[in-house]
Formats: sequence, C-alpha cells, structure tokens
Amino acid sequence: MEFWSEVLERIRWKIPKASYDLYFAKTEGEWNGEVLCIFTENQFSKDGLNHRYKNIISLTVEEMTGKKAQIRIVNKNAGEEQLPNENSNAPFEEIKSFILQQNRMINRLQKRVRELEKKVVYLEGERIIR
Repeated sequence: MEFWSEVLERIRWKIPKASYDLYFAKTEGEWNGEVLCIFTENQFSKDGLNHRYKNIISLTVEEMTGKKAQIRIVNKNAGEEQLPNENSNAPFEEIKSFILQQNRMINRLQKRVRELEKKVVYLEGERIIR
C-alpha cells in the first residue's frame, strides 16, 4: 500500500535504525474503513509495535492526513480478526510522554546545532586571519 510506504518513510527518520529494522521493515498496512490495519509477521513484532510504537504510528498518520485514525496491529500468521479494536486509541498519558521525549530530543539537537554554528564561525574567522 502506497500510503503505508509513506508512513514507513516518515517513521524511519523518527526512530533508531535497529528498531525500524526489527519492528517495521516487514510490515504491511491497509485501510479497513476508518481503521489502519498493520500486519506483522509474528507476535513479537505485533507486541513491539503495540507497546512501543503505536503512538508514533498514530501521530505520523495524523500528520499526514490531518485527522486521528484508529490503528489496529494484526499478526497475519495467527489468523487474527481484522476488526477495529474499540480500545485502540492511545491513552493521553502515553501521547504526553511521547511528546515530552520528542521535545527533549529536539532541544538536544538544537543545542548541537548551536555548538556547530559556533565552530563554523570560529573556523571561518581562522580562515580570514590566515
């Protein structure tokens, strides 16, 4: 599904490569009504996506569509139903925690950018003097 490929591409830049390869690389996604069903190859991947990355998936889909979507993660090899799970919306506290983590990461990256900018200015000054 082309939409799922775009979601994956955005998520790829948000999480460590090892985590992406472990949990996302072999997934498929498709819309089932108002629900985005994500198909995994095993229970381990399903559990990891549900417990670690469901919020990131949900927020990424919301970024792309402008609206919240229900996310259902299915182990395709277990013959699970693909019906929406009524409790699939992430709790407020999990989303809040995720946003706080992202803000901390942004602040660290901004600090690194400022440090690099100082180094560039210094090196450019050194070049002019020589």
